[in-house]
Amino acid sequence: MAVNRDRVCRMCWLQRARLRRATGDDHASYEDALGCGWVQLSFANTRAQERRPARTPAVRPGGEPRPLVPFTHRQLTLFEPPPRTLAASDGVALDPVLAGWLEHHLSAWAVSRGWSRTNLVRYRRGLRIVLAVQDTPGGPVPASVVQELTGSGLAARLLHEFLAAHGFLEDDRPQTVEVWFARTTADLPEPMCGQLAHWFTVRLHGRTTAPRSLARSPITLRQHLRFALPVFTRLAAAGLSDLTDIPPARLRQELAACELTGSDYIHTASALRAVFAFLHTHQLAARNPAVHLTVGTHQRAIPLPADITPIREALMSPDPARAAITALLVFHAPHAAEIRTLTLTDLRDLDQGRLDLPGRTVLLAEPVRERLTAYLAHRHKTWPRTANPHLFLTARTAATTTPVSPPWLYRQYPSSSHLLRNDRIVNEAQSTGDARMICELFGLSFGAAARYTRPYADAASAQPPSAPRAAATDPASDRDRTEAL
Repeated sequence: MAVNRDRVCRMCWLQRARLRRATGDDHASYEDALGCGWVQLSFANTRAQERRPARTPAVRPGGEPRPLVPFTHRQLTLFEPPPRTLAASDGVALDPVLAGWLEHHLSAWAVSRGWSRTNLVRYRRGLRIVLAVQDTPGGPVPASVVQELTGSGLAARLLHEFLAAHGFLEDDRPQTVEVWFARTTADLPEPMCGQLAHWFTVRLHGRTTAPRSLARSPITLRQHLRFALPVFTRLAAAGLSDLTDIPPARLRQELAACELTGSDYIHTASALRAVFAFLHTHQLAARNPAVHLTVGTHQRAIPLPADITPIREALMSPDPARAAITALLVFHAPHAAEIRTLTLTDLRDLDQGRLDLPGRTVLLAEPVRERLTAYLAHRHKTWPRTANPHLFLTARTAATTTPVSPPWLYRQYPSSSHLLRNDRIVNEAQSTGDARMICELFGLSFGAAARYTRPYADAASAQPPSAPRAAATDPASDRDRTEAL
């Protein structure tokens, strides 16, 4: 049996340590601890204080403690813990040094982002709870634990961002597209469901070993599965549940039975070819039954002007954000992603009527300047202490540094952003017919600009030559558009 310098075993040493903590007497002897006639048994290496010494952050020459880093080891769980309610947790952190360091930085984080005192108190409590329930004290906090705070009625959204910024968050949650795939293919039989899962996983994350596969966008994979799913459902209903043994004639028959036309047929045929080509390339299928499917080409419709009535109502909206966003789309046609990521720095020359967009500078029309000025006044009045550098804010993003969500932006303009952008480019094509000018004004390639100018080429050829580039950006066409609206 192993003994220490006092010639006693570890069990006796723990018994004396318990007595000293209970009585507060730092000089209690082993005889006093063992005089009770019983000894408390315990498992070795189950207390955090016994596994490692308490860490104290080193102090820099300036007096500020150096940043802590999460432990790299992970504590494995012996058995699945019972369901817990985080709201009822006592919030006693297992690593007090880390808890104090994070709470100090959380206070500074809250001040820099203009949090209210109530928000700071709520997120301090949430921080103490997640540090108390983590399996590895001192390690990164799993994102699933932070997400449980929301179900318990506690604050979680801003705490997730804070922990991620300081390197103490481990995102163990599945991607949204993976959850969507599992829910969408739940009714498909095996082995079809497993084969689609293999295709989806490899195409989502990529593969570096032979046969190699590049990672694809989740949007592309969603579209492929959404269009190919009706054909797979019909094959499964007919008893063909193995994708590696589908006759080409039967695949064409089920595709024809869907009675698809136009773009729907093109997307479905492309999706089927993508799935079966993957299975054949990765040697999961002896042949590719979709190799002879006729896909066809997309027919690009001629862009047409939009309805002015809802646009006029949105421009005159009492909501400053809705009016400003609609004015930007209607007069200058930026992409929705460009509007979403606009910052205050991009509007630094607003008094001169200039807006900086990626790759180009736009001369703002007078109606746009008026609405942007009104929105900036509303923004400063509503969120005077925000540290978010983005131009457009909501009550949720004012306490962070992230841009607004795409769904919020989509609700601000009266119709599709693509429709409004097409309407503005069509207006310019009708006015000048100059493809090069459209390329410079709206950031298009020459081939994309020709799609707008081709229907008006005959009319533009009968007009006088267009003005040079400096006159093209003069808001002459903007004045005409203001009068039309």
